[in-house]
Amino acid sequence: MKNFDVFLSETSSHRPEFLNLIEQTGKVHGELREQLKSESSIWDEKFFLLDKSSTWKSIDHRTKESILISLGKKILQEAYYIESAGMAYSGKMILTSKTKEERQFYCFVAEEEARHLRLLETIGEFKTGPLDVPSFASLIGEIIQESSRKCHFLLIQVLLEGWGLDYYKDLSQSALNENVAKAFKQILKDEIRHHSAGVILFSESSQMSEVEFMEFLKFLERISVMVKIGPYSVCEELFSHIPNPDLKMVRELLFETGAVTQTEKKLNLIRDLLEKVLSEKEMEIITLKKILEPMDIDSMADFLYQSIPGTYLHHPIH
Repeated sequence: MKNFDVFLSETSSHRPEFLNLIEQTGKVHGELREQLKSESSIWDEKFFLLDKSSTWKSIDHRTKESILISLGKKILQEAYYIESAGMAYSGKMILTSKTKEERQFYCFVAEEEARHLRLLETIGEFKTGPLDVPSFASLIGEIIQESSRKCHFLLIQVLLEGWGLDYYKDLSQSALNENVAKAFKQILKDEIRHHSAGVILFSESSQMSEVEFMEFLKFLERISVMVKIGPYSVCEELFSHIPNPDLKMVRELLFETGAVTQTEKKLNLIRDLLEKVLSEKEMEIITLKKILEPMDIDSMADFLYQSIPGTYLHHPIH
């Protein structure tokens, strides 16, 4: 079942009857549809570890606020698309369920993912078209479309929703905006059950075949690369406001913010989540392939320097 779209465009405003029906349905499910958007930054410089950066300290307050607002919007936009992918995932799992109870569970999950999506719409202002999907959410979409049932449990519910528990908790506790903090706390309560179900359903299924395991490794490698490269969004936003940034400045930022240590913690979290359900032999293969080993600071700096707009590719050093 691959011929479906994970990310869909919004319904036209010329369909008022249908849109009104959605609003009524939301109210039946206890939804309070208030617009709670903020014009100021949602997470501060400490959340992004920028308070430790000498480059950050050198720019003016207005620019700092602009960067923080932009970073906050990117977080909310990515969360929006992840929850959007969650609706598609739930739909696929409803159709491929093996028991009545399993199907019931994913019907509940689908309703919760829809509520999460609509909740994020009330607190964030960001682009929501199919062409605006962030790279991480796009990868999740590929996993939903292409991977096998066992890889669905392992990658989506055990790994990514398990990762989300730690990430959403951090977002909730660090948010300056009370409405945003409450929103992520509410989402977190549901995601705990989604992750737990993934652990149970994967553990109950038979051992992965060699083909399924290789499929899992392919996606795990792509996920790990997105973690290994370090604070891409922070570098992208910060250095877009710095004239002619060079490699030394990127490396200095990574050193001052402890980027390698932070990345290593994230990779260790992935390892801990996988150790819940994978065999020692399977974990040994992951270790031998060095999939969860962090980059050193020079490799990370070089990768970011050549990747982010405004650096190497756009301002070559002669």
